[in-house]
Amino acid sequence: MIAKRPRALPLALLLCLAACTPPVVKNASPSIGKTVGKLDEPTQEQLPIIASEPIAADAQRAVDNYRELLKLVPDADTKFEATRRLADLQVQIEDTRGNTAESEKALRESIKLYNELLHSRPTDKNNDRIFYQLARAQQNIGEVDAAIDTLKRLTERHADSELAGDGHFRRAELLFSRARYPEAADEFRVVMDLGDKTPFFEQAQYKYGWTLYKQGKYEPAIATFFAILDRELPAGEQYQTDKALAGVAKAKTDMARDALRVVNLSLMNLGGGAALSDYLSRNGDPRFYPLVYASLGEAFSEKQRHTDAAGAYAAFIERYPRSPLAPAFQTRVIAAYGDGGFRDQVVQEKERYARTYDPAAAYWQGQPATAEVMAQLRTHLEDLAKHYHARAQITRKAAAGQPPEASNAEFLAAAAWYQRIIELYPKDGRLPEINFLYADALLDGGRTLDAANEYSRTAYGYPSHPRAAEAAYAAVLAFQKHAKAVPEAQRPEALRVAVSESLRMADKYPGHPQRFPVLTQAAQDLFELKSYDEAITVAERVLKNPVPVAANLRRIAWSVTGDSHFAQQRYPQAELAFAEELKLTAASSPQRPEVIEQLAAAIYKQGEQAREAKDLRNAARHFLRLGQVTPEAKIRAAAEYDGAAALIGLEDWGNAARVLENFRALFPGHALEADVDKKLAVAYQKDNKPLQAALAYSRIAARATESPETRREAAWLAATLYDQGQAVPQAASAYEYYVKTFPRPLARALDARSRLVEYARAGNDTAKLSYWLRDLVSADDTAGAERSDRSKSLAAQASLDLGRMAVTDARALRLSAPVEKSLPRKRQAMDGALQWLNRAAAYGYAEITTAATYEVGSLYQDFGRSLMDSERPRGLSELELEEYNLLLEEQAFPFEEKAIQTHETNLKRIAQGLYDPWIAKSAQALAQIAPARFGKREQGEDRYETLK
Repeated sequence: MIAKRPRALPLALLLCLAACTPPVVKNASPSIGKTVGKLDEPTQEQLPIIASEPIAADAQRAVDNYRELLKLVPDADTKFEATRRLADLQVQIEDTRGNTAESEKALRESIKLYNELLHSRPTDKNNDRIFYQLARAQQNIGEVDAAIDTLKRLTERHADSELAGDGHFRRAELLFSRARYPEAADEFRVVMDLGDKTPFFEQAQYKYGWTLYKQGKYEPAIATFFAILDRELPAGEQYQTDKALAGVAKAKTDMARDALRVVNLSLMNLGGGAALSDYLSRNGDPRFYPLVYASLGEAFSEKQRHTDAAGAYAAFIERYPRSPLAPAFQTRVIAAYGDGGFRDQVVQEKERYARTYDPAAAYWQGQPATAEVMAQLRTHLEDLAKHYHARAQITRKAAAGQPPEASNAEFLAAAAWYQRIIELYPKDGRLPEINFLYADALLDGGRTLDAANEYSRTAYGYPSHPRAAEAAYAAVLAFQKHAKAVPEAQRPEALRVAVSESLRMADKYPGHPQRFPVLTQAAQDLFELKSYDEAITVAERVLKNPVPVAANLRRIAWSVTGDSHFAQQRYPQAELAFAEELKLTAASSPQRPEVIEQLAAAIYKQGEQAREAKDLRNAARHFLRLGQVTPEAKIRAAAEYDGAAALIGLEDWGNAARVLENFRALFPGHALEADVDKKLAVAYQKDNKPLQAALAYSRIAARATESPETRREAAWLAATLYDQGQAVPQAASAYEYYVKTFPRPLARALDARSRLVEYARAGNDTAKLSYWLRDLVSADDTAGAERSDRSKSLAAQASLDLGRMAVTDARALRLSAPVEKSLPRKRQAMDGALQWLNRAAAYGYAEITTAATYEVGSLYQDFGRSLMDSERPRGLSELELEEYNLLLEEQAFPFEEKAIQTHETNLKRIAQGLYDPWIAKSAQALAQIAPARFGKREQGEDRYETLK
């Protein structure tokens, strides 16, 4: 508006001034510029000059003209108007020059001029324009507070001025720049109340929201910015930030974006997503409420506050669980946690998505799920399945050696997610791969049978795919594992399924690298099922393959073939199969001993069959060839034994003995050794080989495991057979062993002692003879109830023999000088002999008694003679010698008399009806001792008569 002047200037002067004054836009004001927050705070715009009328385009020339005019001292009105215009032109000029010392000087001059004008006419109704320009000049030289005060004077004194609204807005802007937010808010509020009457409404509303935010009045600030957004955003419900802002008028885009940003900042300060939900519950939802949640989450993410971002998205879902946008917000929750690296929370939220938006979930209320959700759900389901699968594998690896239960639940959790993919996406191109992983998880989770069925489904239930053959083999392994785990009663059925699956795989995938191992295992399983012919047939598929199969598999196939034939008593075929198996079994293989035993068993069974058929010759052949084919077989000992038994049955004693001796050499200490010795002893006896038989019996007798009766009989047979074979040392040892080991029954032991006496006597072994004679006497003494005439007779004879031996020893002792030293020893020997002889006589056997009596008499006779024949002391004189001899005769005489008496005792037995060689010898001895008394026959007979 052009200001009215109080009175007109001269026309020429006004025209001149008009020609020098530049035009100024009525009520012009600077743009808002950048704002606080994302944008910079508003720039301090300078206030425009309000022109009264057009002036010349050359402002500096106009200034100069006005200065010249003032020098002319015009009238008051002209001076006032010229001064005002001079000040306005200087402000305008300095706006374009920037901050310089000259500029500040000019502005200060303008300020001085404005103040003089106001002072000169304080109540002029046109002062509103002077206040406005004064504030502008003050602002331009940095006196902001002064400008604020000046604008206040403007709005207070000229409330109805057209510049009042602009003044309030400018003052609010300056207050805002000085952080005097409450005062700024009031000013902005005044501008907003003007409504359509001011062009600054939108800017004031926007800055008003900022002042509230700056004061921490977040909820009022939110309400203000919501009003801006409601006005500027395109119609309808908004959700995506970029799309929503793209629909805003280009000139308003920055304001809308910044309004949304301040809303986010306010909500962050209030507590994020939960605060937003709380605010809306109290104040109602704006039409663009999804956008607010989405934008808030994005703002948190920009600040890398990922948990808060997820919370903002989750707050939307919590407040609007049935919203069509809920799945999309759940996706944002997952992404926020993913951006923050919170893997556990990602898994948790993916699970929430999968359970909440599953097509069968309550969310859909029976309606089909959207394609977008189904696509997202597919991704989450696989992610969840693989997550639990991987975690389960890690858990199991960490718990190596421990029971698998700890990780089973995780494997089964993975399986459940795989299963849901299969259920929901039957046409998914990756379904075979998913089905395979599903089976893997079931298997590791302990559900072996379910896993087997799923592997089978993967192999045969889909069009051809890369993992089909692998799945077929996995199915076989799983069915086999299941068969091992089921209770024994269920194993046959489970094993039959495993076999069927194995054959199915072998037929369907003939090129599979595991085909022959699978066939081999199937043959083994059929054998276990006792389907022997089927097992043989399947094994033949391995053995008769045109291209040779691996040696270890052929070995197993031959093993199954052999076992199957063996089970059906087809032993020759079994032998053939086991022989082939043995060829394929390395010498160092731990299986080789078992194969040898199987081969040996097949041969042995052929021997048994021949024996049962009474074909002992063939039985012996099979039993004995076992040792030739499998010499190291454990059963060889039994085979050798049975072969020998068959030969014995054929009375082939020589070959039987050879086999039995070979058994003893090959198997020392074997459990059958005792029976072998018995059979060997019999064979040798039957073959008329007593010494060999005796040796066998000796071993039997010495074996502690035999019964006492068996050992005793064997010991006796050994001794008698040695005796029979005239092997004296062995016989003597055998008899001695018998006596010491089996002293009872006494009769046979006495016979053994008698033979030992005979062997000692024949061998002139005095010591052994004495020992066994004494043993005979002792045996009779200790016989107890077993004492018999035979034992007494043998003891009597032994006593006699011992006495005679003692007599011989006594006679051998010569009496040497000095006699008093050698005589006691000879007397002791004589006494010993007398004891045995008297003991012999005491048994009461006539022929023993007479012999003993004779020996006693001869012993006395010898003792007397020894005295007479004793060595004389040296150095005796003839007289001394004669006296010594007389003394010896006196000593010898009593013994001679005892000899005579003893022999006479024998002669007296004639009257008892006894007469034997010993009585005759006593008679001869008497004739020698006392020929005068007994030398003549007639006298002797008379003498004998006197003895009656």
